[in-house]
Amino acid sequence: MRKSNVSSGLLAILLLLLLAPPLGAEDLNRVVLRINDRIATLYDFEKRRADTLQDMLRREQDPAERTKLAAQIGEIVFGNLFQDLLLESRADQLGIETSDAQMEAEITRIKKSFGIETDEQFHEALAQSGMTEEGLRERLRNDLRVRSLMGQEVSSRVQLKEEDLRRYYRKHQEDFRLPEQRQLKEVVVLDQGGLPNAEERARIAGEIRQQTLAGKKFDEVVTPYVAAGWVSKVADLGWVSPHDLDATLEAAVWKLAPGSLSEAISGRGGLHILQVVDRRDSRIPPFSEVSQQIEAKEQNRVYSEEMRKYMAELEQHSLIVAHPPEEAKNFRRRLGTNPEPTSLGGGGVAAAPNATTGAEAPATATAPAAPPPPSQPTDAPKPPAR
Repeated sequence: MRKSNVSSGLLAILLLLLLAPPLGAEDLNRVVLRINDRIATLYDFEKRRADTLQDMLRREQDPAERTKLAAQIGEIVFGNLFQDLLLESRADQLGIETSDAQMEAEITRIKKSFGIETDEQFHEALAQSGMTEEGLRERLRNDLRVRSLMGQEVSSRVQLKEEDLRRYYRKHQEDFRLPEQRQLKEVVVLDQGGLPNAEERARIAGEIRQQTLAGKKFDEVVTPYVAAGWVSKVADLGWVSPHDLDATLEAAVWKLAPGSLSEAISGRGGLHILQVVDRRDSRIPPFSEVSQQIEAKEQNRVYSEEMRKYMAELEQHSLIVAHPPEEAKNFRRRLGTNPEPTSLGGGGVAAAPNATTGAEAPATATAPAAPPPPSQPTDAPKPPAR
């Protein structure tokens, strides 16, 4: 059944590609989007559309999701083109460029992060990702320009004060509540440890419990049994919360007092003996423990808000002319916008006076959804096969 679903999903995608009418050179050179001095032709749209479909087929395995994305691919691609040209045009206006040194540093960082040590591994990883080195460099160059732009014009707007973070903490204290927890250690009398039968394993487990309950240290008690290969080393499980453990193990230890030892519990791999080192009730941690978490969350929220405002400002000061293909005519709904009928999507001009040319437009479009902070390249090569 699953094979049939996959085949039908792939067939739907292939039909979307094969049933598209052939395009001549004149059609392909038609400008479908202009933002200030930046343009995208139908060829640019079709190429990105094909690349996106190929990437989607490589990444997405669920056939229903593939078919859904394939049906929306035109709007997705045109929306991405729109945002890219808007940002690239602004980078042009500010004269932002990517130096060769920045490029090499970024490629070195990517290689290191994926454990790529040789040029051969690098090109193998690129091939696995369906990319060329030239294509990667072009993409990285644009990504670095946009990152620099965001650093200058968006990140600088994100200003958080400690009093704001404390106010958030006071309003959302329950969101930070920690469940009751147990600090545990564990040993396992191994099924495959060489002991001849279940009775002998139970006897060893009993000896470990008796010696520990008599006052000896848990770690010291198990040492000779570990040396014999009968018992695992003591595992420090740290602080565990409800449902972190197997239900049988959790039931055996959850009501025990600190210093207590569980009975020997049959489980995966053998007989488990757990020691409760400490316990703590459900609590709300103080601000000092969660301040960094709050700051990171608030930075992302404020950045997203500022990014939306920024994109709206760019639109208001740009000359925008859009003639999207039929399949992409509603691309703005992918950006979370709802423009006026005379705005973008119908092939007309939709912009406020251009900051450079002073060109006027009949309608001002709303801002597209904010892209994420440009901290990493959108696509990087896979690590090489080992």
